[in-house]
Amino acid sequence: MRKLYSFFAALCFVAMPQPVLADDWTYDFEDFSRVYGDHYANSSFDVTLNGLTWHCHGVSYSKYEDYDWFNGTQSMELYGESKKDRNTGPEISVFQLITPRDIGTVSFKIHEYNLHPASVGSQVDWIVEWSQDGSTWTKVGDSFQAGPDVQTIEREVNHRDAYVRIVRADYATFDYKSVTSNDKITNFDDFTITDVKTGPTAPTLTVSKTDVDFGSMTMGKSKMDTVTVKYSGVEGVDKPSYELVGIDAASFQYTVSQTAVGEDSLFITATAQHSGTVAAAINVAYGNLTAGISLSVFGTKPRPNILFSGGEGTEESPYLISSKEDLLELSDIVDKDSTDFAGKYFLMTNSIDLKSVSQFTPIGNQLRGAGVENMRYFRGYFDGGGYTITGLKENYDSGLSVGLFGIIYDATIKNLTLASSTVKGSSVVGGLVGLSIGNSTIENCRVASDVTVSGAVYVAGICSSAFLEGKLTISQCVNAATVTGAYAAGVISANQQDGTTIERCGNQGVITVSSYDGGGVVALSDFASTNILNCYNTGSVTFDGTQQFGGGILGRVHYYLSDEDNTKVRVENCYNAAVLTANGYDSVVAPVIPANNVVPADDGYDTNRLTVKNCFYASDLSESSESVLGVTPMTSDAMKDASFLTLLNQDNPVQYWVFKDGENQGYPVPEGSTDISAVKEVTEDGKYGIRVVDGTISVDGAVGSYEIYDVNGQRVSPSVTTPGIYIVKIATDKGMRAVKIMKR
Repeated sequence: MRKLYSFFAALCFVAMPQPVLADDWTYDFEDFSRVYGDHYANSSFDVTLNGLTWHCHGVSYSKYEDYDWFNGTQSMELYGESKKDRNTGPEISVFQLITPRDIGTVSFKIHEYNLHPASVGSQVDWIVEWSQDGSTWTKVGDSFQAGPDVQTIEREVNHRDAYVRIVRADYATFDYKSVTSNDKITNFDDFTITDVKTGPTAPTLTVSKTDVDFGSMTMGKSKMDTVTVKYSGVEGVDKPSYELVGIDAASFQYTVSQTAVGEDSLFITATAQHSGTVAAAINVAYGNLTAGISLSVFGTKPRPNILFSGGEGTEESPYLISSKEDLLELSDIVDKDSTDFAGKYFLMTNSIDLKSVSQFTPIGNQLRGAGVENMRYFRGYFDGGGYTITGLKENYDSGLSVGLFGIIYDATIKNLTLASSTVKGSSVVGGLVGLSIGNSTIENCRVASDVTVSGAVYVAGICSSAFLEGKLTISQCVNAATVTGAYAAGVISANQQDGTTIERCGNQGVITVSSYDGGGVVALSDFASTNILNCYNTGSVTFDGTQQFGGGILGRVHYYLSDEDNTKVRVENCYNAAVLTANGYDSVVAPVIPANNVVPADDGYDTNRLTVKNCFYASDLSESSESVLGVTPMTSDAMKDASFLTLLNQDNPVQYWVFKDGENQGYPVPEGSTDISAVKEVTEDGKYGIRVVDGTISVDGAVGSYEIYDVNGQRVSPSVTTPGIYIVKIATDKGMRAVKIMKR
């Protein structure tokens, strides 16, 4: 009985369909409806066809002879969009071999489903991919799309013991979860897989990990992981290219090392630069093959229950900024939470090095695009405490409002130095501040000579632009950075706020104006009243564009022609001692400010709009003269003499201009603070007079003693020999009186 049963089983086995044993595998889909079974187009299932098992999702069969379109009565339908299955959830539409075999050439016929024509956008692009392990897939050849004519698709794989599949070309980015219907059908017929043959194998590109999750990490800390990339077969291409992309790309870095022929090790470092989920990706391209590696890390605050390094944000107890993590936290809160810290106080307690931060997000910015809705502001008081921030790196080719502080609004930034840094943006780029809005102040700040600031337009070392309501005050600030761009300047590029004042500031950096207007201190006063007082330029300014306006102090003045316009620009007690070079044609460049860029009047320019007073320039460094009233030429040597201080200080209530050893190439800087009680006459009420006779200062009519001091507060003998300004303190019947005199 047992023998009879075995014989009967053997007969049944012979009668059943057997796998194709020949080198080639073919299937014509004529009996596909019978093999398909009880499934829906949005089901996920496996089916065996002529000895090879395939996984299917978004697959059905043609039910009518009219839909076969090639031969016989049936074909396979593959849905470009397959709605969510009630049991398996969303899945990519796929026809995938799960029985490995040697694969030479894969070929099949395609045609659009006649109710889903390509002419109305009802077809999708498909690709053929192969895999060695069934999980990491590599594209073979170009994508394809069905149309009204029958097409034969053929792809060479030439790999042994491999897998193959057909999927949507955009399956990696297509949102399958949002699909609500079965749609965009393509018909496939007459599938053939040949055996491996002599010849080139299909190009390969595989990555050992497609998803690298670094887990939770304290902001500012770093962690590394490694991904192996293998590749071969692309003629004329030695190795893949890599590109780091994504809004959080700055939190990741990578290096590539070739570890073997056709194999790279990708060393990826994550440094969480903000709290919460941080994500980016590395795109790998090898010929027309691509692969993606998604990167993620969850940033956590170093002190979850404490903002920054402590403090309460009040004037008496400011928030303490003592580390790069504190700066990252401030940047993150302003950027991600849109918290502007209005009225809050910050104090730096240490110098901070940001060199390990590959891309710093400006504190306040407009990186999300143009428009007020995309602005993030900082509205607090930030005191740098006299400390320095180094290693800042910002590289935003398309970024707006870029700088250490991208946008400030009714804010104060003071007592801060930026050094050893690079700031690059598209528009509105400043070393310290990109854009200022409202009544803001930038005071006692410096951008050092090892800083570069560059952009397409509106670029400056200290602050790019003042805009919208309010007025900006920049005082006691120095730029020594290299600045490059259109409308470039050392201190501020463009002012559009009435009443903005730039006082006691200087530029020592090299300025290159790529186009439009530029200046050593200010590039453009744009339909606004601007005051430029006690400022200087000793940095060279080069104009590389054509038809430009430029000046050593101010480049150009814009204002309306109507009489009602109250735009007034004041330039007082300023000097330029630097070379200005115009490389383009038809440019108007002057040592202080070109007169003919403002509306002409009888005296050459409208003095009701522009007032220039007590300004100077080094005539031996200038190829052009100055036509504006109130500007005097001098030699550069004379501008390093003590008598030049007298000229600069003569209209100031405070002795601002002084010489500092080793500073500013020997030219004076407006960093003094000696108070002077100035009088215009040398006698008062006829009771006493001050005279200088044979070099000796004497006082007539004094009822008591008198003392004489220089501008630095040192008491000197009445027999003075050096020209300059002196303060005479006199004991009168009304008490002590201080009088300023000038010895020529």
